Amino acid sequence: MTYQHPAPPPPASRGLNWKHWTAIAVVLVLCCGGVFLMNTNFSNPTDTIRDHYTRAANLDEGGGKAYTSSASPATVADQIDDDAEARSERSSNGVYYLQYSKHIVAVSPYNGGSKILLHDYRSGYNHYSSVFVLWGWSSSPPSPFRGGGPGSGK
Repeated sequence: MTYQHPAPPPPASRGLNWKHWTAIAVVLVLCCGGVFLMNTNFSNPTDTIRDHYTRAANLDEGGGKAYTSSASPATVADQIDDDAEARSERSSNGVYYLQYSKHIVAVSPYNGGSKILLHDYRSGYNHYSSVFVLWGWSSSPPSPFRGGGPGSGK
């Protein structure tokens, strides 16, 4: 009697098939998208200021672009902050300062209304550093990520 051995199973395919590559691609896209969103700051006052206030290039100072409004500085600062939430808002001697991750906005009294100075972070910090040092604002732009990990709030 002859015993026939069953045929061996086909060898397992080596390497990655399309399912593996699809899973890898999905994970990479999700990771890259998460990193992008963590590092993106959606609070940017530039469009709000440009769209709602009058450009006044003759009033530019300290590297900032000047705009004007007939509304009071407090009202203008609130409107800008409502449209593009500032990281921090402070006032000193009637001037309102809004801190963003890439910009600093100063709103001061001007001709019965307001003058708005829109600075990139570094030029704004340099221009107003004597005020900001007292508040502890860093000379480096703040990170758009606000924290909240283990140990936060302790």
